[in-house]
Amino acid sequence: MSFAIAQAIIWFGDTLTIMLIVRAVLSWLPMSHEDGIFGFVFKLIGMFTEPFVRPFRWIIQRSPLGGGGMMIDFSPLLTLITIRFLTPILVNLILSM
Repeated sequence: MSFAIAQAIIWFGDTLTIMLIVRAVLSWLPMSHEDGIFGFVFKLIGMFTEPFVRPFRWIIQRSPLGGGGMMIDFSPLLTLITIRFLTPILVNLILSM
C-alpha cells in the first residue's frame, strides 16, 4: 500500500512539474491568453497550478524583493523548486512507514 502512495506522490509531483513548465513557456509567448486552443490550455493549466503558485506569489509580494515593480514572476520557479525538493522527502517518509 505504501508503494502505491509513494508512486502517486511521484506521479503528482512530475505532473505538476510539467504543468508549471508549460505554464511558464506559454506565459512567455506573445499570444492571446483569452481565446483559441492556447487560451484554453493556459486557463486549464492555470486552474490546476494556481493553488500551488499563489502562496509563493503572496510571499514574494510582501518581501523586500517583491512589490509591484517586478517584471518577472518568480513564484512558479519557487513552486517548482519546492515540489522537486519535497517529493523525495515525502516518498522516503511514506516508504519508511
